[in-house]
Amino acid sequence: MKKVGQFFFTFVPFLLVMAIQFLAMFFLMGVSALIEGSWYTTSGNDSFIAIFDDFTYLWSSQNFNTGVMLVYSLLTTAIFGIWYYARYDGDYLPAPKTVFHPLTFLGILMLVPGMQYLCTYIVNLVAAIFPQWLETYMELLEAAGLDETITFGMLIYSVLLAPVCEELVFRGITMRQAKKFLPFWAANIFQAFLFGAFHMNMMQGVYTFCVGLVLGIICEKSGSIYNAIFYHMLFNFWGTVLSQYLYIGESDFAFFFWFIFALAMTLGGLLVFAAGTRRARKHSMEAASSEYQ
Repeated sequence: MKKVGQFFFTFVPFLLVMAIQFLAMFFLMGVSALIEGSWYTTSGNDSFIAIFDDFTYLWSSQNFNTGVMLVYSLLTTAIFGIWYYARYDGDYLPAPKTVFHPLTFLGILMLVPGMQYLCTYIVNLVAAIFPQWLETYMELLEAAGLDETITFGMLIYSVLLAPVCEELVFRGITMRQAKKFLPFWAANIFQAFLFGAFHMNMMQGVYTFCVGLVLGIICEKSGSIYNAIFYHMLFNFWGTVLSQYLYIGESDFAFFFWFIFALAMTLGGLLVFAAGTRRARKHSMEAASSEYQ
């Protein structure tokens, strides 16, 4: 019975973060309505239809969506940061040598292009099977301001704020809660599934599920959420900034070359990262034993 309760509790972070997102949206809608309403009250020139059209345009604009995501991410980081620290023994000031190692950084640097290219192949495969998913995904990117005309505010959200709040929610809390009644491999799949569902569209859900699996491995192997945050930031930076300037070609040779490259970088990155975490753990044990001597 206890495990059943723990299972249902693993959905609480997911539901809470969704609620925070809607609360941020309604909060900004209310603030904007008060500001715009006071202006229309003093001017008294526009009809109800014109006011309604203005609000509709405002609430569907990229700037408004950016504001919602910024407010949501800051609230989520604060709430889940306290929760992670108080309930799941989050360590905000770990000894660097016990968590980080040059090989872990090298592994992460290898994983970023590896997973980016793998995700490109995954997206192309899924789009070939379900072309409407890709169309919906591109429309959502444009509405959110994450296309080639990305704004500075959305860049800050995507590269800095989203990785922090999403790692706290899914790897910091959800995965740790799931590990109370599941082995790691099952808990990792579970949190990655919720991570994919959180993005609320099928195309992005498929490849974020794959990225979520890698993030779970990074967090578990290193024993620190910081490595997952670092990887997540670099992954999003590549996707939002660097991907616009990279061209992989359309020939058969390019297709197979970059596919092999993606597999090699991903598998190699995981191996190098694992080696780095073993050395960091060894250093941690040696440091701990020296304190007792």
